[in-house]
Amino acid sequence: MGRFRALVAYDGTDFFGWQIQPTVRTVEGELTTALARISQRISKVQGASRTDAGVHAEGQVIHFDYQGRMTAAELLRGLNALSGPDVALLRCETAADSFHARHDARGKLYRFDLWADRIGHPLFRRTTLHVPYRLDLDAMRQAAGHLVGEHDFSCFRASTCDAPSPRLRLSRLELVGNPPLLQFLVEGTAFLKYMVRTLVGTLLEVGRGRRSPDSMVELLQTADRTQAGETVGPRGLHLVRVDYEQRLW
Repeated sequence: MGRFRALVAYDGTDFFGWQIQPTVRTVEGELTTALARISQRISKVQGASRTDAGVHAEGQVIHFDYQGRMTAAELLRGLNALSGPDVALLRCETAADSFHARHDARGKLYRFDLWADRIGHPLFRRTTLHVPYRLDLDAMRQAAGHLVGEHDFSCFRASTCDAPSPRLRLSRLELVGNPPLLQFLVEGTAFLKYMVRTLVGTLLEVGRGRRSPDSMVELLQTADRTQAGETVGPRGLHLVRVDYEQRLW
């Protein structure tokens, strides 16, 4: 009996995001229903990140309270047996009663996958953004370098974002891989709503020659969302890792 934490992965394609909603399928809802069937009571399943509809996770961290006789290993097997095939607990262990998956997080690593080729690949259609045009990768890397560090990221913030401050520290924004499969690695202490997807959309405009790499400096200074690029779709976005003061797994 007590608090447990777990490492969770999911394919977000068929989920309406993380946060529980009454009429649609969500990751939190799926896990909450499975836990209720095991414990015969409704318990809060707290995630480290409230991922949006269509966003995937390889390293989501959750915690929940369970009053019963099952061990962590038994809970892992039971919750996986009662959840759909597109979500799974990879690890499960006991945690201190004070542990909080969201509030204790110190940073997150996201990855955004691109398939940059004229022809889309059917095996990557659920997990990458198809980019059917040529990109200047060097220009995109130069532009990304201007965005690393502590800045006011208002120009990459959704109008519905409720974060208390737009000023954040981005410790990593790196374009890796070789065409056609490219990946943006984005790491920071916290993120604004749609921030990563808008960063990607803006850097794609640099890659197409519609913006210069150096224009990122002026863009940050405007603090104006209308001056940045589009917010690309969610299918290429993956929550890779959540960091805590001590490594969990």
